[in-house]
Amino acid sequence: MSPVATKAEARAQLLRHFTGTLRALPVELALALWHPDLPKARFHDDATLPANQIDDDIVLFASFDIRYWVLGTTPETCDQYFDAVMRVWSDQGRPTRTLSTSRPLAGNAGTPDGYGFSLTQSVNGYLSMAGSTPLFVADSDTGDPFPTRIDHPAASRN
Repeated sequence: MSPVATKAEARAQLLRHFTGTLRALPVELALALWHPDLPKARFHDDATLPANQIDDDIVLFASFDIRYWVLGTTPETCDQYFDAVMRVWSDQGRPTRTLSTSRPLAGNAGTPDGYGFSLTQSVNGYLSMAGSTPLFVADSDTGDPFPTRIDHPAASRN
């Protein structure tokens, strides 16, 4: 697969994929870097990972990765929401794979345009979702900052 032209384009498409996943799920769900029940478990804002590195100074391509807590789930409802997300990804035509069928659950999916997603249950029963972009031209325009929280699209209309 050829690289996406810019980091801004890759990040914008990744955000559309996250929003598309939420749109197909119950309105009470959101994605956030922090979880109110886990105040010390904050995810990093994002990571740009070098690829095709020639030496320490020359990186031709990179990818972007970010992980969010899935807000609105609890340890008691985690399994049903895990199944719901995996079903949404499958219904959206993403090849899915369940990596673990007993707690903690783990699964992933990919999109035809090269984006990857993973869904992981923590040992205490909370869900997190990660996304990564295909390669883009390194040092290209970053675009808008990636959000620290992504609300369900229907929640903003209420």
